[in-house]
Amino acid sequence: MKIKNMTKKPTALQYQFWYLLRGIYKVLTGNYNFDVYIDLEAVHIGVGVAIGPGVKIITQKHNPEDLWHSKKREPVYIGNCCWIGANAVILPGVTLGPYTVVGAGAIVTKSFPEGHCVIVGNPAKLMRKLK
Repeated sequence: MKIKNMTKKPTALQYQFWYLLRGIYKVLTGNYNFDVYIDLEAVHIGVGVAIGPGVKIITQKHNPEDLWHSKKREPVYIGNCCWIGANAVILPGVTLGPYTVVGAGAIVTKSFPEGHCVIVGNPAKLMRKLK
């Protein structure tokens, strides 16, 4: 049995509507990052922070004994002038000091409160200090 492709090409009107919405979003927010996920509560972001596409900032943990109930949220603090690369994940309870660069795809599981550093990998580790 052959299965048909169920996706259709968007119409010209749908494309125009999409570009209109994208333009309005750009004017209101200053970026195109539609796929960034930031929890609504307990996230503190400093001034001049650059967030790449696909970044996830998570503040809630799940209870391993009962997957349907979550534990208390742990706040995430991101200092001034940080740069978070594409598809990075920042987990609950993490504090990033000022001028911290998070490499693309990094999973940040622990805090780097002193800042002025580059962190990369899974889990994120200090790659080098910045002057």
